[in-house]
Order: sequence, then structure tokens, then C-alpha cells
Amino acid sequence: MRILLLFSSPRAFIFSLRFLYLIFFAGVFLAADVPFSRAQNPEDTVRGLARRVAEIRDLPEKVAVEWTNVSSLPEPESIILREAFLKELSNHRQVVVTETSAALLHVAVRETPTNFLVVARVATSAGEEVRMAGMARTAFLPVMTRGNGLRLAKQLLWQQAETILDTGEFAEFPVGGLPGDAVNGAANSVMDIFILKPDAVAIYRDGGERLSEIQELPFVGVVGGYKYASRGLRGEMHRAKDGSVAVTLPGLNCAMRGPGAAGERWSMQCVAVTTTVEATAATAENAQVPTLSSSCDASSWRLIGEATDWTQADRLLLVNAEMKREEAVATVDFAGPVRRVAGTADGRSALALVFNLASGSYEIYRITMVCGR
Repeated sequence: MRILLLFSSPRAFIFSLRFLYLIFFAGVFLAADVPFSRAQNPEDTVRGLARRVAEIRDLPEKVAVEWTNVSSLPEPESIILREAFLKELSNHRQVVVTETSAALLHVAVRETPTNFLVVARVATSAGEEVRMAGMARTAFLPVMTRGNGLRLAKQLLWQQAETILDTGEFAEFPVGGLPGDAVNGAANSVMDIFILKPDAVAIYRDGGERLSEIQELPFVGVVGGYKYASRGLRGEMHRAKDGSVAVTLPGLNCAMRGPGAAGERWSMQCVAVTTTVEATAATAENAQVPTLSSSCDASSWRLIGEATDWTQADRLLLVNAEMKREEAVATVDFAGPVRRVAGTADGRSALALVFNLASGSYEIYRITMVCGR
């Protein structure tokens, strides 16, 4: 009798169907563990996902994160989400770049017609664990609707305990190329990331998720041998006028040239110098202020550091030529001093070398500008 009364009118019947649909819809998402929150911004959403991942039973203390964006979400936005996720996860687990004992956590940004999904998958002793979080597409407003606000995004490229003196990104130019080749060929050449160490220069290629080493050139072949000696950790790399990459170390000057043809490798020639270059290298490091450009506006922006010594956590400030330090429009924080900042050839990003005071490791970040707040 009660069922007959419930559906005694078409309006009551439709209302009941809607009620059952809502219960079913909510049950599906609760069972799938995909929380959607319109009150949270996207960065808060991925922070919550990181906390839920950290709570997984049997998850090792060390975690290596592999982040991929297989959606239409703009890459700068994906980088911001990844940094928020990594920072929150590092509060609960030790996040490493590469280590055999670490659990590999796969995180992918996917999409549906109305939402973006961040899916985290990790293998444990009990089997694969999956955690997900969803964000409405409307949370990512188009750039033009955000005004002219700017922000800085950082992406961790490399981390190691051994000393890093300098880092830079240079294109592979033909051996003996003219100075103009370095400008005209920058957009079409393969870009390599160089890491200057006290005993060698290591060359890596950015594969999107992690750096892969393609070559290492030790400081050998110098008459009398070479042993790095400097309490100030001096060392510097830059593109020379003849197209080579100049390497300056205490007591040593080197020139690196790119492959002359497909399949060839970088070459390096070094000569010992009798005069100290520590003061020269220090001046070059402190004087370099990389500039950034973007589609946000036509201005030329600069990155400057804030810390006054190398015992403090640091941040980079984004200013233009007319702005004072305290007028910076955007900042990005680090867990230690920024020892070196080098702009890339296209001006769209910069590499920052940071010494992490908490872990005692050297880290390399890619810094980019993002339109909107």
C-alpha cells in the first residue's frame, strides 16, 4: 500500500527516481575513493591526496615519484600541482629522485569531460594501492580571465649528495660553429643540462620525468694533473662567443664543444692556469641575474635571490627593471640557499642550484613563469 501511495502521482515518481539516482551517484564515488571538493583549490586537493597516499599501509619510508600529465591541463599548471603534491608528501615520507630501495609512486593527471583526475598508484607488499582526487575544470580558469597576475613554478630535476658547483642548459651546436649559430640554432638544437662537479662535467637530457645521463667528461689530460681545491666551492659555466661552453674552475679553464654530427659526443679541452680564478668566478656568479619572458605580457622579468648568506633558506623574487626587491610580484621558496641561477637560451625558464639545508643534498630546479594567480 505504501509503495502505491509513493508513486500515486507522476511528480512523486520523478522525485523518487532522482533521489535514488543521487544515492547511487554518491555511492559510486565514495567506493572509488575519488573526493571532489569545490571549496578547495587544486593545490589543496593534491595536498590532501598526498596525505592519503602517505597513510597507505606498508608504504616504505622512501618514495620516488613519477609524475605524468596525460590530460589537456596546461603543463605549467601540472608543474604547480606536482610541486604541491611533492612538498606535502615530503612532510610524511622521504621523497627521493632515484634510489633502488624507494617505492615507485606513479601519479598521473587524467581527465573526464567535466573534471581533472589525479591518480596515484603504488605497489606494496599487499598489492597495488590506488588513490585518486578530482578537480572541476572550472577550478582552472582560462588565462585571459585571471588578469595579468604572475606566479613562479618550480620543478625538481635532479638531487644528489655530492657537491655541485654550477648547472646550466646549453644547446648542441656543431664543432667550430660561428657565434651567430648559437643564437640562430638555439630553438632547433637539442638542449642538454650540464652539471659541474669538482672532478668532471656530467651531461644529462631531460626526458620529461627525470634526467638521464648521456655523457661525463672528467678533468683529465691536464699537464701535472688536476685536483680541485677551493673552500668557497667556486666554479662557473657559460656560453662563450665562439659557441663553446666555457668552464672556469680554480686553477683550470676548459672549453666544451658539442657534437659535429649525429652520433658524436661532446668534447672538452682543459688548460691549467697559474692565477687564481676564485674571485673571477665569484663575481660572475653574483652578477648574473637571469631574465624571463612569457606570453603573459611583453615585459622582461628578472629573478633575484633574497637570502643574504648561504646558511639560510632562500627564495627567488620576480621583478622587472623598474621594481625594487620589496615590490616583487611573485616568489618561490626553497629549503636552503640558492647558490646559482642561470637562464636558458630561449629565456622561458631558468635553472636554480639549491643546497637543501634539511637533507644536505644539492638540488636543481627548473623555474618558469605562469600567467594568473
